[in-house]
Amino acid sequence: MMFDKFENRLVLTGWLVAKTALRVGAGRATEPGGSDLPVLRDSQGRPYIPGSSFKGVLRSRVESLVRAVVPDPAKGACLPTGGDEERCLPANDITEGPRAGVKGIGTLKERARKEKWPDSRLAEEIWNRSCLVCRIFGSPWLASHVQIKDLLVDPTIWFDQYQVRDGVAIDRDTETAGERLLYDYEVVPADTRFRCEIVVDNAIDNSPEAKSQRITHWPLGMLFLGLKPFEQGEIAIGGFRSRGLGTVKLEWEERTYFAADGDVDRLIRYLQGEDVAESVTDERVKEWIDQFRRKLAGLR
Repeated sequence: MMFDKFENRLVLTGWLVAKTALRVGAGRATEPGGSDLPVLRDSQGRPYIPGSSFKGVLRSRVESLVRAVVPDPAKGACLPTGGDEERCLPANDITEGPRAGVKGIGTLKERARKEKWPDSRLAEEIWNRSCLVCRIFGSPWLASHVQIKDLLVDPTIWFDQYQVRDGVAIDRDTETAGERLLYDYEVVPADTRFRCEIVVDNAIDNSPEAKSQRITHWPLGMLFLGLKPFEQGEIAIGGFRSRGLGTVKLEWEERTYFAADGDVDRLIRYLQGEDVAESVTDERVKEWIDQFRRKLAGLR
Protein backbone atom coordinates (compact mmCIF):
# COMPACT_ATOMS: atom_id res chain seq x y z
CA MET A 1 0.00 0.00 0.00
CA MET A 2 2.97 2.28 -0.49
CA PHE A 3 3.62 4.58 -3.43
CA ASP A 4 6.86 3.17 -4.78
CA LYS A 5 4.92 1.83 -7.76
CA PHE A 6 1.52 2.40 -9.38
CA GLU A 7 -0.74 -0.59 -8.71
CA ASN A 8 -4.39 0.45 -8.83
CA ARG A 9 -6.71 3.43 -8.88
CA LEU A 10 -10.34 4.08 -7.96
CA VAL A 11 -11.94 7.16 -9.53
CA LEU A 12 -15.35 8.46 -8.41
CA THR A 13 -16.99 11.38 -10.23
CA GLY A 14 -20.39 12.95 -9.72
CA TRP A 15 -22.26 15.91 -8.25
CA LEU A 16 -22.68 17.08 -4.69
CA VAL A 17 -26.14 18.65 -4.66
CA ALA A 18 -27.22 21.13 -1.98
CA LYS A 19 -30.60 20.03 -0.66
CA THR A 20 -30.83 23.08 1.58
CA ALA A 21 -29.03 26.41 1.39
CA LEU A 22 -25.30 25.96 1.87
CA ARG A 23 -22.66 28.13 3.45
CA VAL A 24 -18.89 27.58 3.33
CA GLY A 25 -17.63 30.76 4.94
CA ALA A 26 -14.67 32.94 3.98
CA GLY A 27 -14.42 34.85 7.26
CA ARG A 28 -15.34 38.48 7.72
CA ALA A 29 -15.98 40.69 4.69
CA THR A 30 -13.18 42.99 3.58
CA GLU A 31 -15.08 44.85 0.86
CA PRO A 32 -17.15 47.95 1.78
CA GLY A 33 -20.87 47.31 1.42
CA GLY A 34 -20.45 43.54 1.19
CA SER A 35 -22.13 40.92 3.34
CA ASP A 36 -20.80 40.66 6.89
CA LEU A 37 -20.09 36.95 6.38
CA PRO A 38 -19.52 36.12 2.68
CA VAL A 39 -19.15 32.63 1.26
CA LEU A 40 -15.91 31.27 -0.14
CA ARG A 41 -15.31 32.18 -3.79
CA ASP A 42 -12.87 31.04 -6.46
CA SER A 43 -10.88 33.35 -8.76
CA GLN A 44 -13.97 33.84 -10.95
CA GLY A 45 -16.19 34.87 -8.07
CA ARG A 46 -18.07 31.55 -7.96
CA PRO A 47 -18.69 29.56 -4.78
CA TYR A 48 -16.79 26.34 -4.22
CA ILE A 49 -16.22 23.74 -1.51
CA PRO A 50 -12.57 23.01 -0.65
CA GLY A 51 -11.65 19.38 -1.14
CA SER A 52 -10.06 19.44 2.31
CA SER A 53 -13.41 20.42 3.87
CA PHE A 54 -15.22 17.55 2.17
CA LYS A 55 -12.44 15.13 3.09
CA GLY A 56 -12.53 16.26 6.72
CA VAL A 57 -16.25 15.55 7.02
CA LEU A 58 -15.82 12.19 5.25
CA ARG A 59 -12.92 11.15 7.48
CA SER A 60 -14.82 12.19 10.61
CA ARG A 61 -17.77 10.02 9.56
CA VAL A 62 -15.50 7.04 8.83
CA GLU A 63 -13.80 7.44 12.22
CA SER A 64 -17.13 7.43 14.06
CA LEU A 65 -18.24 4.29 12.20
CA VAL A 66 -15.03 2.43 13.00
CA ARG A 67 -15.01 3.48 16.67
CA ALA A 68 -18.55 2.16 17.07
CA VAL A 69 -17.18 -1.34 16.43
CA VAL A 70 -13.52 -1.12 17.50
CA PRO A 71 -13.14 1.32 20.44
CA ASP A 72 -9.37 0.75 20.74
CA PRO A 73 -7.80 3.81 19.03
CA ALA A 74 -4.61 1.90 18.27
CA LYS A 75 -6.54 -0.59 16.15
CA GLY A 76 -9.63 1.11 14.72
CA ALA A 77 -9.63 4.89 14.56
CA CYS A 78 -7.46 7.18 16.64
CA LEU A 79 -7.92 10.89 17.27
CA PRO A 80 -5.11 12.44 15.19
CA THR A 81 -5.86 15.95 16.47
CA GLY A 82 -5.71 14.89 20.12
CA GLY A 83 -2.84 14.26 22.49
CA ASP A 84 -0.28 11.49 22.15
CA GLU A 85 -2.38 9.13 24.25
CA GLU A 86 -5.23 9.42 21.72
CA ARG A 87 -3.13 8.68 18.63
CA CYS A 88 -2.53 5.25 17.20
CA LEU A 89 1.16 6.08 16.77
CA PRO A 90 2.40 8.57 19.40
CA ALA A 91 4.74 11.29 18.26
CA ASN A 92 7.31 9.98 20.74
CA ASP A 93 7.55 6.85 18.62
CA ILE A 94 8.62 8.90 15.63
CA THR A 95 10.41 11.96 16.94
CA GLU A 96 13.77 11.86 18.68
CA GLY A 97 13.96 10.82 22.32
CA PRO A 98 12.88 7.73 24.30
CA ARG A 99 9.30 6.64 24.27
CA ALA A 100 7.49 8.11 27.28
CA GLY A 101 6.75 5.64 30.06
CA VAL A 102 8.44 2.61 28.52
CA LYS A 103 11.94 1.68 29.75
CA GLY A 104 14.50 0.35 27.33
CA ILE A 105 12.46 1.13 24.20
CA GLY A 106 13.59 3.89 21.88
CA THR A 107 11.73 5.46 19.02
CA LEU A 108 11.23 3.81 15.66
CA LYS A 109 13.77 6.15 14.14
CA GLU A 110 16.34 5.16 16.76
CA ARG A 111 15.67 1.48 16.17
CA ALA A 112 15.89 1.98 12.43
CA ARG A 113 19.21 3.75 12.82
CA LYS A 114 20.68 1.17 15.21
CA GLU A 115 19.47 -1.83 13.22
CA LYS A 116 20.18 -0.16 9.86
CA TRP A 117 16.67 -0.59 8.49
CA PRO A 118 16.05 0.37 4.86
CA ASP A 119 13.48 3.14 4.38
CA SER A 120 10.94 0.57 3.17
CA ARG A 121 11.18 -1.30 6.49
CA LEU A 122 10.58 1.86 8.51
CA ALA A 123 7.62 2.80 6.31
CA GLU A 124 6.14 -0.69 6.70
CA GLU A 125 6.56 -0.56 10.48
CA ILE A 126 4.79 2.81 10.68
CA TRP A 127 1.95 1.50 8.48
CA ASN A 128 1.53 -1.63 10.63
CA ARG A 129 1.33 0.42 13.83
CA SER A 130 -1.18 2.91 12.42
CA CYS A 131 -4.96 2.58 12.85
CA LEU A 132 -7.23 1.65 9.94
CA VAL A 133 -8.29 5.20 9.21
CA CYS A 134 -4.79 6.71 9.28
CA ARG A 135 -3.58 4.00 6.90
CA ILE A 136 -5.98 5.24 4.23
CA PHE A 137 -6.61 8.93 5.00
CA GLY A 138 -3.09 9.73 6.14
CA SER A 139 -1.38 11.06 9.26
CA PRO A 140 1.69 13.19 10.04
CA TRP A 141 3.72 10.08 9.22
CA LEU A 142 1.73 8.60 6.33
CA ALA A 143 0.67 10.03 2.98
CA SER A 144 -3.04 9.83 2.24
CA HIS A 145 -4.31 7.41 -0.41
CA VAL A 146 -7.43 9.57 -0.89
CA GLN A 147 -7.32 12.71 -3.01
CA ILE A 148 -10.38 14.96 -3.24
CA LYS A 149 -10.32 17.88 -5.64
CA ASP A 150 -11.95 21.21 -4.83
CA LEU A 151 -15.66 20.96 -5.59
CA LEU A 152 -16.41 23.67 -8.17
CA VAL A 153 -19.92 24.90 -8.83
CA ASP A 154 -21.62 23.80 -12.06
CA PRO A 155 -21.10 26.85 -14.32
CA THR A 156 -24.06 25.91 -16.54
CA ILE A 157 -26.56 26.61 -13.77
CA TRP A 158 -24.75 29.30 -11.76
CA PHE A 159 -25.61 32.95 -12.37
CA ASP A 160 -24.54 34.66 -9.12
CA GLN A 161 -27.64 33.55 -7.22
CA TYR A 162 -26.18 34.39 -3.83
CA GLN A 163 -28.72 34.88 -1.07
CA VAL A 164 -28.22 37.18 1.90
CA ARG A 165 -29.92 36.33 5.18
CA ASP A 166 -30.20 38.28 8.40
CA GLY A 167 -28.89 37.04 11.70
CA VAL A 168 -29.00 38.42 15.21
CA ALA A 169 -27.35 37.53 18.48
CA ILE A 170 -29.67 36.76 21.41
CA ASP A 171 -29.10 38.36 24.77
CA ARG A 172 -28.79 35.44 27.21
CA ASP A 173 -30.35 37.41 30.07
CA THR A 174 -33.41 38.81 28.33
CA GLU A 175 -33.67 36.08 25.66
CA THR A 176 -34.40 38.81 23.12
CA ALA A 177 -32.44 40.26 20.20
CA GLY A 178 -29.36 42.07 21.45
CA GLU A 179 -28.89 45.72 20.62
CA ARG A 180 -26.57 46.48 17.69
CA LEU A 181 -25.94 42.75 17.18
CA LEU A 182 -27.68 42.43 13.82
CA TYR A 183 -25.59 40.97 11.00
CA ASP A 184 -26.12 39.31 7.65
CA TYR A 185 -24.54 36.30 5.98
CA GLU A 186 -24.38 34.84 2.50
CA VAL A 187 -25.59 31.41 1.45
CA VAL A 188 -25.68 29.44 -1.78
CA PRO A 189 -29.29 28.45 -2.59
CA ALA A 190 -30.65 24.92 -2.53
CA ASP A 191 -30.31 22.78 -5.68
CA THR A 192 -26.89 24.26 -6.47
CA ARG A 193 -24.54 21.46 -7.42
CA PHE A 194 -20.78 21.08 -7.20
CA ARG A 195 -18.53 18.77 -9.21
CA CYS A 196 -17.07 16.01 -7.01
CA GLU A 197 -14.05 13.92 -8.00
CA ILE A 198 -12.33 11.46 -5.68
CA VAL A 199 -9.16 9.59 -6.67
CA VAL A 200 -7.84 6.73 -4.53
CA ASP A 201 -4.43 5.26 -5.39
CA ASN A 202 -2.89 1.99 -4.16
CA ALA A 203 -5.48 1.51 -1.40
CA ILE A 204 -5.33 -2.29 -1.49
CA ASP A 205 -4.03 -4.33 1.46
CA ASN A 206 -1.66 -6.89 -0.06
CA SER A 207 -0.35 -8.15 3.28
CA PRO A 208 -0.18 -11.97 3.70
CA GLU A 209 -2.85 -11.75 6.41
CA ALA A 210 -5.31 -9.88 4.17
CA LYS A 211 -4.65 -12.22 1.26
CA SER A 212 -5.21 -15.32 3.38
CA GLN A 213 -8.54 -13.92 4.63
CA ARG A 214 -9.50 -12.61 1.19
CA ILE A 215 -10.08 -9.10 2.47
CA THR A 216 -7.51 -7.21 0.38
CA HIS A 217 -10.09 -4.59 -0.67
CA TRP A 218 -11.30 -3.70 2.82
CA PRO A 219 -9.92 -0.10 2.50
CA LEU A 220 -12.25 0.57 -0.43
CA GLY A 221 -15.11 -0.95 1.53
CA MET A 222 -14.37 1.43 4.39
CA LEU A 223 -14.37 4.37 1.99
CA PHE A 224 -17.68 3.44 0.36
CA LEU A 225 -19.29 2.83 3.73
CA GLY A 226 -18.22 6.32 4.80
CA LEU A 227 -19.71 7.75 1.60
CA LYS A 228 -23.10 6.08 2.15
CA PRO A 229 -24.51 8.91 4.33
CA PHE A 230 -23.54 11.40 1.59
CA GLU A 231 -25.33 9.28 -1.01
CA GLN A 232 -28.43 9.11 1.19
CA GLY A 233 -28.55 12.85 1.88
CA GLU A 234 -27.88 12.49 5.61
CA ILE A 235 -24.81 14.73 5.84
CA ALA A 236 -24.53 18.49 6.33
CA ILE A 237 -21.36 20.42 5.56
CA GLY A 238 -20.27 24.02 5.95
CA GLY A 239 -21.36 26.52 8.56
CA PHE A 240 -24.63 27.19 10.41
CA ARG A 241 -25.66 23.53 10.20
CA SER A 242 -27.62 23.83 13.44
CA ARG A 243 -29.81 26.36 11.60
CA GLY A 244 -30.69 23.86 8.90
CA LEU A 245 -28.04 24.78 6.36
CA GLY A 246 -25.66 22.53 4.47
CA THR A 247 -27.60 19.32 3.83
CA VAL A 248 -26.16 17.71 0.70
CA LYS A 249 -26.59 14.59 -1.40
CA LEU A 250 -23.94 12.87 -3.49
CA GLU A 251 -25.03 11.63 -6.91
CA TRP A 252 -22.46 9.55 -8.81
CA GLU A 253 -22.05 9.74 -12.56
CA GLU A 254 -19.17 7.31 -12.93
CA ARG A 255 -17.24 4.91 -10.70
CA THR A 256 -14.23 3.15 -12.23
CA TYR A 257 -11.46 0.91 -10.93
CA PHE A 258 -8.17 0.03 -12.60
CA ALA A 259 -5.59 -2.53 -11.50
CA ALA A 260 -2.40 -3.01 -13.47
CA ASP A 261 -1.89 -6.65 -12.34
CA GLY A 262 1.51 -6.71 -14.04
CA ASP A 263 0.11 -6.07 -17.52
CA VAL A 264 2.47 -3.45 -18.96
CA ASP A 265 0.49 -2.87 -22.18
CA ARG A 266 -2.76 -2.36 -20.29
CA LEU A 267 -1.06 0.01 -17.85
CA ILE A 268 0.34 2.14 -20.69
CA ARG A 269 -3.05 2.23 -22.39
CA TYR A 270 -4.65 3.43 -19.16
CA LEU A 271 -2.04 6.13 -18.64
CA GLN A 272 -2.62 7.29 -22.21
CA GLY A 273 -6.29 7.84 -21.41
CA GLU A 274 -7.77 4.78 -23.10
CA ASP A 275 -10.92 3.37 -21.52
CA VAL A 276 -9.59 0.19 -19.95
CA ALA A 277 -10.79 0.77 -16.38
CA GLU A 278 -13.70 -1.34 -15.11
CA SER A 279 -17.01 0.14 -14.02
CA VAL A 280 -17.66 -0.38 -10.29
CA THR A 281 -21.05 -2.04 -9.83
CA ASP A 282 -23.21 -1.97 -6.71
CA GLU A 283 -22.49 -5.69 -6.27
CA ARG A 284 -18.77 -5.00 -6.19
CA VAL A 285 -19.23 -2.22 -3.66
CA LYS A 286 -21.20 -4.61 -1.44
CA GLU A 287 -18.40 -7.15 -1.71
CA TRP A 288 -15.81 -4.58 -0.64
CA ILE A 289 -17.96 -3.43 2.26
CA ASP A 290 -18.33 -7.06 3.36
CA GLN A 291 -14.54 -7.40 3.34
CA PHE A 292 -14.32 -4.32 5.56
CA ARG A 293 -16.92 -5.83 7.90
CA ARG A 294 -14.80 -8.98 8.22
CA LYS A 295 -11.70 -6.85 8.82
CA LEU A 296 -13.46 -5.10 11.71
CA ALA A 297 -14.73 -8.40 13.10
CA GLY A 298 -11.16 -9.64 13.31
CA LEU A 299 -10.15 -6.64 15.44
CA ARG A 300 -12.91 -6.86 18.05
